[in-house]
Amino acid sequence: MKKRLLERIAAIKELQDAAALYKNKKGCVLTGLNGTIKALYLCALKETLRAGTLVLLVSGRDAVREYRQTFGYLYPDMPMQEFYPTNLPRVLADSRNLEIQAGRAAALRLIAGEEKGIVFVTAEALLQKQARPSDLSQNCLEIAIGETLEQQTFIETLASMGYERTDEVDTIGQFSVRGGIIDLFPLNSQDPVRVEWFDADIDGIRSFDMETKRSLENEDRLKIVPLKAKTEEVFDAYLREYGAADTLFVTDEPMQLKEMLDRLYKEGQEYKEELWSPDKIWEMEEKQPLLAVAGLDTNCFSTVQHMQVPVRKVTSYNRSIDRLIEDLQNLLDEGIRPYIMMSTALKARGITESLQQRGVAAVCLADAPEEEHKVNVGFGELFSGFRFWNEDWLLLTENDIYGLQRRHRFKSKHKGAQLQYFTDIRGGDYVVHDVHGIGRYIGVETILVDGMHRDYLLLQYAGNDRLYVPVDQVGMLHKYVGSEGITPKLSKMGGAEWKRMKTKASTAITQLAEELIRLYALRKITNGYAYSPDSDLQREFEERFPFEETPDQLKAIAEIKADMEKPIPMDRLLCGDVGYGKTEVALRAAFKAILDGKQVALLVPTTVLAQQHLLTCRERLEPFGVRIAMISRFVSNKEVHAALKKLEQGDIDLVIGTHRLLQADVLFHDLGLLIIDEEQRFGVAQKEKIKQWKQGIDVLALSATPIPRTLHMALVSSRDMSLIESPPEDRLPVETYVAEYDEGMIKEALERELRRGGRIYYIHNRVSGLPLLAERLRKLVPGINVRVGHGQMSEDRLEDAMMAFYEGSCDVLLCTTIVENGLDVPLANTIIIDGAENFGLSQLYQMRGRVGRSSRLAYAYFMYKRNRSLSEVASKRLQAIRDFTELGAGFKIAMRDLEIRGAGNLLGPQQHGYIAGIGFAAYCDLLEQTIKRLQNGSMAVTPEPDPILEIPLNAYIPDSYIANPRYKLELYRRFVDLAWGEEEDLMDEIIDRFGTPPEEVELLWRLAKVRAVCRKLKIRRISVRSGLIRVAFAKDSGVNGAALVRMVERNSRYMKLEPGRETVLFFRTASLEIEPLDWLEKNLSKLIK
Repeated sequence: MKKRLLERIAAIKELQDAAALYKNKKGCVLTGLNGTIKALYLCALKETLRAGTLVLLVSGRDAVREYRQTFGYLYPDMPMQEFYPTNLPRVLADSRNLEIQAGRAAALRLIAGEEKGIVFVTAEALLQKQARPSDLSQNCLEIAIGETLEQQTFIETLASMGYERTDEVDTIGQFSVRGGIIDLFPLNSQDPVRVEWFDADIDGIRSFDMETKRSLENEDRLKIVPLKAKTEEVFDAYLREYGAADTLFVTDEPMQLKEMLDRLYKEGQEYKEELWSPDKIWEMEEKQPLLAVAGLDTNCFSTVQHMQVPVRKVTSYNRSIDRLIEDLQNLLDEGIRPYIMMSTALKARGITESLQQRGVAAVCLADAPEEEHKVNVGFGELFSGFRFWNEDWLLLTENDIYGLQRRHRFKSKHKGAQLQYFTDIRGGDYVVHDVHGIGRYIGVETILVDGMHRDYLLLQYAGNDRLYVPVDQVGMLHKYVGSEGITPKLSKMGGAEWKRMKTKASTAITQLAEELIRLYALRKITNGYAYSPDSDLQREFEERFPFEETPDQLKAIAEIKADMEKPIPMDRLLCGDVGYGKTEVALRAAFKAILDGKQVALLVPTTVLAQQHLLTCRERLEPFGVRIAMISRFVSNKEVHAALKKLEQGDIDLVIGTHRLLQADVLFHDLGLLIIDEEQRFGVAQKEKIKQWKQGIDVLALSATPIPRTLHMALVSSRDMSLIESPPEDRLPVETYVAEYDEGMIKEALERELRRGGRIYYIHNRVSGLPLLAERLRKLVPGINVRVGHGQMSEDRLEDAMMAFYEGSCDVLLCTTIVENGLDVPLANTIIIDGAENFGLSQLYQMRGRVGRSSRLAYAYFMYKRNRSLSEVASKRLQAIRDFTELGAGFKIAMRDLEIRGAGNLLGPQQHGYIAGIGFAAYCDLLEQTIKRLQNGSMAVTPEPDPILEIPLNAYIPDSYIANPRYKLELYRRFVDLAWGEEEDLMDEIIDRFGTPPEEVELLWRLAKVRAVCRKLKIRRISVRSGLIRVAFAKDSGVNGAALVRMVERNSRYMKLEPGRETVLFFRTASLEIEPLDWLEKNLSKLIK
């Protein structure tokens, strides 16, 4: 349908006239265009002119969002990029934000015609002078296959361009070296790139997947944009200078754009920023073949022709189907062809069927071609319909008919590397050995044993004892993961002390597991209420959600509804960061309960959160007649008593409240669902009261602190949990600056945010210094309203400060790290962290996450004391936060600590102590084994031991092939964990990432293949010693017994089978015509059933 729609719009006279003018190097302003039709018109114009990239000059980001929905429907695979303003404060002109830089580079690539797409340029970005295209081009590096370029020269060039050399590439601006292969993530690339050398020649260029590290597509050449200029750049270029011949520049709403340019230019002049004046921009625009679109006519661009497009909005029916039917029939009688656009094919078929049943001729374009004299119903994401005055057709959308709004959510390309911190071990890290306990990993050492080279993992224990672990036992090691900043105590070798610690932890874990299983089993036999399947009203409520759900949200919703429809009480935990969509999931559960006549209670730890939830619930639920009340100290006693009476009588459907809800005078008519937000923040007595409430009703607990997936898997059979791990896709990256404390910068940051009507968090973690600092800020920016908040204040005073900030009566919340975990203040888009060197990385990450929750660009300033030498740890931490992206290593570290904190919240403080004592991985293993043992009726459940291969071979990874110990350890783990059937995939990956392997590595791979078969057959051990091969099978082996007997019978002269506690196959190597490893590879797989 979209193709037909564009063809019809392209045929309109005014569009044809505008295209003709543009082709003749003349401009025009098209007026009368608003909303969806404006975007459709531009797309049709782009197609008519056969333009490459469409560049839209807009006043602000609200216009960007409006355009994105229609463009996303018409061009779902076309890249759309905003050209971000640099926004560098004057004192931080040398700072960098890789996400911002990458976005700008991607936009310039599109504007220059290297790829077709759509670019949005806001007034703020348009004002800024750009580097000359010639300078940028000279500073780029281009390489091609077959070109001669010394690898070392390439490495030095990358370093001079600002790229950072790391062990592994996991974010933009990094490169790593492995022998003759260099991985890098150029600023201007969608994916990281792998460059391979043969001697001094470039032998291969290919993009690769960030998560799997496997190659994606081969390239002939590569252009690399610098992170910093190699020569002094001159900033005197206008953005249009980057445009290719077929790039189409369009000015959106020129009057609004001009007003915004004037205002921003005036503000910029106060700080002497180098900007284009709006008059100069207008002058430069009018020299070009200019195109502009606007709703109303404007006196802007008086030198070009203005054309009124004869289009108007269609009727909004607001669910009045009878009126719709009447109008459609009248239109058909007049010879007008109506098109209807629904959001899905299912809905298109549904409304087509309804129209047909009411006697209206209609066809669904999802199943049949377009027909004249009928209503043609298609599907797609368009917000509003329109009708041209002099055309014989019109468009109606789902929103015009039902009053629904659904915004399209745009997916980012990269998901980011998976968090591998339980296996990602580096030299100096603390590790946990299954037998000996906590040690320090030193590295990989190659040792000559019986004439054969073998690699061993060297661990250091208490008393400087050393343990050499064969690499095929790498599965016995886990990285020690505890809370950030806590250094564990090294264990003594021999394992006695470690065994005692594990026994204590095991006892505590058993108690925890028994309680979890008891509650789980009790709930399974308790009678609860089985809710009805989803009704049409439930579906309509969900359709009014203004965003497209993430896959995690949909999965969580399905799990919760399945629980509610069972005749046993639900008790489910829903985890996800602020802004990830937990509230919407909870509201759908609440609405489902209310539709069945049940009451819902939403219990929150603070009044501020109660107020926030109240606004959300009213917006979503009140249009459906849901009766909502809030009970907290911000509500008068009179209102509370009235609400309590209505609650008991059943005249309130949903009540939101703090711990006031737990008091004895709160009685329900028929409570069906309890939703608890941040349960861990309630006190012991309150938790006991919550426990009493839980009996017999459905309970949904929400947590904004993430929990590790490993813990989730360990608990999966004893605790119902849903995880929302997909972050919002449409947020702008937060501009992050790290600098010495500077009052000039603080003043500028405060004034910048206040000018755009925003609010500021100011974090200072010394309570005694807060009053003095508040006065300093008031002197720095006269008239600013500053409120102080810290944990030593009374709860009421703290909540008053928080509420003032939330509601906008104060500009700055000056506080310690008590910034509310669940508080969402969309207008708070600047955060200043004073003394940033004193915070942990996860704290810095979480504090920065308080801003950037709206469509506005957000700023985070991390300041450390002037003239103070930073420790190495603090310096690395601040560097990590500066270069933070959700693809980066710093993010993984922060998430690790947050998740461990989440585990403590979920399991309780005592268990948190045992996690610190034995490490998180060991804790999760013990918990999983204990739960399985208890559920299996006390039968011990132990994991299958890895097969032991004692075959004398020079099988190891030489330094000449892979020098980096981290990569070596990763590969050894991959070899040990290799599953049967995945052998070739692993070798392909090794060749792809590291090049052709030497014989020693090939032998390792062959041994890994044999080990994989052994695991499949449950072979415990294979030893080759003194001319004898010994293969020991487990008692419950998966071997094909008949095939084994036949093999022995055929080779009875030199092969025999000895049954016993384990069945053992013996034979002499001298009797074989091939090497033992060759024989094992060839014959063992024949024994698989």
